[in-house]
Amino acid sequence: MNSIVPATLALSADGVPYSAAFDDVYHSSDGGLGQARHVFMAGNDLPHAWAGQSCFTIVETGFGQGLNFLATWQAWRADPQRCERLHFVSLEQFPFRRDDLAVLHARYPELAELSAALRAAWPALTPGLHRLWLDDGRVTLTLALGDARALLSQLDARADAIYLDGFSPAKNPELWQLPIYKALWRLSHAGTTLATYTVAGEVRRGLTEAGFAVRKAEGFGGKRQMLRGGVARAPRRTMPHAGERSALVVGAGLAGCAVAERLAARGWQVMLLEAESDLAQRSSGNHAGLMHPYYSRDDNLLSRLTRAGCALALRHFAALTAAGLPLRYAVEGILQLAKHDAQQQLMAELAKQGGWPDLAFLPPEAASARAGTALPRGGWWFADGATVSPPSLCRANLLRHPRHITLRTGTEVAALRHETDHWLALDASGRPLARAGIAILANASAAAHLPQAAGLPLHDAARVATVLAQSELAVPRIAIAGDGYVTGALDGARVIGAASLTDTLAQAETANLDALRTLVPGLPPPHPLSSRACLRPTAPDRLPLIGALPLAEQSAACHQLRQIARHPGLYAALAFGSRGLTWATLAGELLASHLDGEPAPLEQPLLDAVDPARFLLRALRSAR
Repeated sequence: MNSIVPATLALSADGVPYSAAFDDVYHSSDGGLGQARHVFMAGNDLPHAWAGQSCFTIVETGFGQGLNFLATWQAWRADPQRCERLHFVSLEQFPFRRDDLAVLHARYPELAELSAALRAAWPALTPGLHRLWLDDGRVTLTLALGDARALLSQLDARADAIYLDGFSPAKNPELWQLPIYKALWRLSHAGTTLATYTVAGEVRRGLTEAGFAVRKAEGFGGKRQMLRGGVARAPRRTMPHAGERSALVVGAGLAGCAVAERLAARGWQVMLLEAESDLAQRSSGNHAGLMHPYYSRDDNLLSRLTRAGCALALRHFAALTAAGLPLRYAVEGILQLAKHDAQQQLMAELAKQGGWPDLAFLPPEAASARAGTALPRGGWWFADGATVSPPSLCRANLLRHPRHITLRTGTEVAALRHETDHWLALDASGRPLARAGIAILANASAAAHLPQAAGLPLHDAARVATVLAQSELAVPRIAIAGDGYVTGALDGARVIGAASLTDTLAQAETANLDALRTLVPGLPPPHPLSSRACLRPTAPDRLPLIGALPLAEQSAACHQLRQIARHPGLYAALAFGSRGLTWATLAGELLASHLDGEPAPLEQPLLDAVDPARFLLRALRSAR
C-alpha cells in the first residue's frame, strides 16, 4: 500500500504557506484568496458559467490548503443564479491534517464558517477518493488523495471547469506533463474551460497537444500573465440519462431504500416496489448489525471498497441524524478479535506498518480492559465501528425526501418489460404495476427470477441472528467480531450471530451461543429472546453487483467492460452479502451519480470491480 504522507505546515519568510518538499509557496504572495478569485474563478468565467445549471463540476489538480475550493464555495453561496448542485473534484498527494487547516484558514476570518464545515467533514488521510457532502448535500467535495498521475486516469467525471493548480512547473514538473493534460482532456466536453497561473511555454504547448486551446490573459498581483482557455476538440463521451427523471426500484431493503434516497436527493421521482408487507423484512430486518472496514496487506479491492463504503455511510448516518430522522445507531467502536495466534501476529504487523490512521491493534491485555472481561486474544480496534439498526436506516432513508418517494408494499414484480423510453413492472398476470424511465433491481436473489438478471451469479447463504436482552449481557462492554459476533446495545437488546442455517433454527441458535462463549470465555449462559434466519446473496468474488445490467447476447470480440452491451436504463444493486450496511449508501450514490452525469464516488478500478458485467466478460475471455 502507498500510504499518504501529510503536508508539513510551514511559512515562507513573508508569511506565505510553504512546502519544503517542493521548495515553493502554495499561492502568490499577493494573496491566496485574490489568486483563487482572479486566476481560477474569473479564468473559468465563474460564477457566470454555472448560472441556471442543474449541476456544475470543477476538477482541480492540487487542493493544497483548500483556498480555491473555499473561495468557489463562498461565491456559489452568494450567487442567486447558482447551479443547483456544485461538484468539486480535487487531487492532492500531500494533504494537510485537520488541525493544520485550522491554522492556515485562521488568516481568512471571512471563510470561518465554511472552513469549520470543511474541517468537520475532513476524512482520514488514506489513498483514494473521499466524498464529502457539504451545505446540506448541495455542494460535494470529492478529494482524490494520492499521485495525480495515477488518479487522474482513474476518475470518472465530466468537468465543466478545470483549475490547473499546483507548485510551479520548475519545482514540480511531474504535475505539468502531457499525460496529465491528456487525462484532463478525457474528462472534458465541448464547453469545458481551463485556467492556470503559469504561462510557461512547455505548459502551453502540452495543453495544445492534448486538445486544449489556450491564450494569455492578465495575471494576478505581481504576475503579469496567466493562461485561460477551453477545448479545441472534444472527446467522445457517454452522455448522462436524458429522459424522464423517474425510477422503479424493486426491493425495499437496505439497497433499495438507499438507492431511492440518493435519487430523491437529486429530485428524481422514485416508485419503490416491495413484495413483502413492509420494508426491511428479509436480510435487512435484523435488530442490529455491525459495520466496519476490512483490511489486507495488499490493500486489495475488498479493502478499498469497504473503506470507501464505511466512510460514506458514516457521513450519511450523521446527515440523517442531523435532519432529525429516526435512525438508531451508535459509533462506539468494534474489536475484531484474532481467531488464532498467527492472525493476531499479522494484525499487529499490519497496524504497526502505518498508513492506516483509523486502524489500531490492541494486545490481549488492552482488548480485555476495553471489553471489561478477559479475552483470549487481541485484535484490531475500529474506533469508527458502528452498531446500526437496518430497519431504522431503511425508514430514515425513505423519510428524508418523502415527496419524491412512493413505497408500495405487497407488490411482487414478476416481470420487467422495456418499451421505447421507459420500463414497465408487471405482476404475475401480466398487469402493469408501475412505469418509469429507468429500473433498478435491489431485491437480492429474487432478481435472478427476472430474465434480464438471470445470468448473474447470485448465491444465497442462509444465516441466523439471535437477539439477547441487554441486561443478559453486561460484558463485553463493546461490540466484538471474530468467529461470530456480538453487537453493541440498541433499544435494550444486542445481537449475536451469524451461524449457518444447516438444519433447524434451534441448532443455529445454539451455534450462535457457542460462538459467543468462544469470543468471550466464562460468560454465564444467556437466554435468547428470538432468532431469525435470512438469506445473504453474494457473488463469487464477495464483491457487490452495482451498475448497468448486461444483455445476455454479446459480441465475442468484447474484451473490455465498456464494450459490453447493456439493457438500456436497467441497473442493479445486488449481492451485498453480510455487508449491506457498508455498501448500501455507496451503491445509491454510485448509481445516482452515474445517472445524473456527476463525478463517480469511486476510482475506475473499483467501478470495474463492482460492475455486474464482470463475470460475463470473464466468460467471453475464457471462450476465446
